[in-house]
Amino acid sequence: MKKTTIAGLIGLLFSTPMLAAETSIFAKDVMVTTNRVHEKIQNIPANIQVISREDIQEINATSIPQILSQLGGLNVTGTALGQFNQGATVDIGGYGATAGSTTLVLINGQRVSPIDSSATPWEIIPVQSIDRIEVIKGSAGVQYGDRAVGGVINIVTNESQKSINQASATIGSFGTTGVNAIFQNKFNDTLFRISGNANHSDGWRQNTASDQYSINARITQYFEKSSAYLEIFGNHNKNQTPGAVIAPIGQGSPRDVKCDIYSCFKGANNKYDNYGLGLGTIFEFTDNVKFEGDFAYKKTKSEFFKNGDNQGDPLNGYALYNPPQYYPYSANYSRWRIDFSPRLKIDLEKLGALVIGYDYGRADGSQNDSNAYTSGTALSKSSASLIDNSFYLHHRLPIQEKIDLTGGFRRQTQQISANDDDGYALSNAQKTTAANAWELGLNYKFSDAEKVYIKYGQSFRFPNIDEFWGYDSSFNRTFFGGLINPQIDRTAEIGSNFVIGNTTLSSSVFHTRTEDGIRYNVSSQKNINDANLVERKGVYLSTASLITDRLSFYTNAKLQEAIYEDGPYKGRSFDLVPKLLFNARVNYKFDNDWSLGLVTNYVGSQYYDGANDKGAYTKMPSYIVSDLYLNKKINQWDFRLAIKNLTNERYATYGGYQDKNNPSFYAGYFYYPSDPRSVFATLSYNF
Repeated sequence: MKKTTIAGLIGLLFSTPMLAAETSIFAKDVMVTTNRVHEKIQNIPANIQVISREDIQEINATSIPQILSQLGGLNVTGTALGQFNQGATVDIGGYGATAGSTTLVLINGQRVSPIDSSATPWEIIPVQSIDRIEVIKGSAGVQYGDRAVGGVINIVTNESQKSINQASATIGSFGTTGVNAIFQNKFNDTLFRISGNANHSDGWRQNTASDQYSINARITQYFEKSSAYLEIFGNHNKNQTPGAVIAPIGQGSPRDVKCDIYSCFKGANNKYDNYGLGLGTIFEFTDNVKFEGDFAYKKTKSEFFKNGDNQGDPLNGYALYNPPQYYPYSANYSRWRIDFSPRLKIDLEKLGALVIGYDYGRADGSQNDSNAYTSGTALSKSSASLIDNSFYLHHRLPIQEKIDLTGGFRRQTQQISANDDDGYALSNAQKTTAANAWELGLNYKFSDAEKVYIKYGQSFRFPNIDEFWGYDSSFNRTFFGGLINPQIDRTAEIGSNFVIGNTTLSSSVFHTRTEDGIRYNVSSQKNINDANLVERKGVYLSTASLITDRLSFYTNAKLQEAIYEDGPYKGRSFDLVPKLLFNARVNYKFDNDWSLGLVTNYVGSQYYDGANDKGAYTKMPSYIVSDLYLNKKINQWDFRLAIKNLTNERYATYGGYQDKNNPSFYAGYFYYPSDPRSVFATLSYNF
């Protein structure tokens, strides 16, 4: 990233107040929950984007990652995205392969990010039940603790007190079908809501069929100065997994399943179930003291099966057979967690607002792996337990009428217990680690819709439970690699929101230094705390313009860089971090019942995963993907047509490089191709 580019964008950031001062502003307050309590967005020194229910309906979204990509302009990657974007990872902070562990995902303020390195189960919440999505583009370690280093995504289910009753059916390319419904009504002071979906796709590639079923129900009771809710959810998925294409992106046969002399993914599949419940309350003790608290329980059970992982007995040099003989591999994984989060918001009037909270979390996970070879069966068992305790406070102190000083601190401890029986040796370990988050900021509010802020703070992320294990590729088995310490990130950020005529503009500049970064080490084949410092810096720029009464235009752009500051990789860019991301959306309303929209995403070139470790510096190519949307309303019916990947771009969001010195696996480049052009139609009935 050139210094002149950064300087120019910083200049734009500070030139906008003069432009805005000459413009009449008509703004309204927007309430968000990114500070763990309801707060005006203008009082929070952060780059916050709110994606509304209306915008979500406009693009006929079939998944939350699609919403985040097309409406939020965020970088979405995955190895088997398909039509429902299952297994998607969202990278806000430029963390590449570890983005899933550095972007915190919440539903109604409760953690949904898994305790291991697996993907977020986005599908547990039907899209129809979403009221809005709040995206913090920057760290929020004081408010949320672990994982909130690159950004936070808070999915808020519909909490309005109006009736919403809708049923819809979808049909599209690759044998994709879906049925979705939401029913929400209020009786006296009680609000009921139930939503669900059932989706299926045959998939574009071989062995990529997918089925998903989700249900979510919530009941909220309102009192004079308080409310309480109970929410339950359940989800079942079965996804076939085709494996990678063994070639650089753009080469090879993108529809074929991976099958070589060592392994075959024909018939490979992953099944999993998610279910849980949430309880919460808001209670006003006085006009100045409000209590909020929630409790959540979540459990996931999954099973992965592959027809064969090895050929011959690994102890006898991988004897080769013709035709190949594959031996099955299966893994059963169970994990659960509970979270309890009480907090107080105290209005100190002239002394501002104080939030004091406590977070408790308990998580357990266990896994059984089975490999059957000619010499018999090898079985490995592993388990881990985490107990987290956090105390935090955050204070907004008014200095003048329009200037706030904000600050906060969090102390989080984690008790770790891990056990491993890999069929060869028994290992166990216990450890208690701790990390601090803190933040200091200054926020200047020009109006109810405009602000400039500056802040500096520290955040952290603890290792996932599966990061205590390594993988021995010579014997095709996991092994206990030892407990590692938390990762520490320090971030400086300057940002602004302004209104210029009929355009709103949001921007921020950030600089992050990462110490003890958690990453996989190829040489030791286990996860480590990186002794080398990593620098991340970049600029966000978002606009929303009402060009005419009928024509609106939106953009999201990010210029970023992630490089090693020292060590053997000094000056090298991080894998899977594109320097430029650009998202543009235009929407034209012919009238109140008919609209047409186009969304385009550009993702710049980036290094393949594993490139730095293995000396492969060829980049994944950049790509541009555009989707077209047509919406027509006829009385109580809504018809929506979507053409995805309009130009039939051949691209991949994820690719890697395999070490040529390892004889147990294929060597060279591999990638997971994304779907070509596809068409989908949805018919909804509102009643």
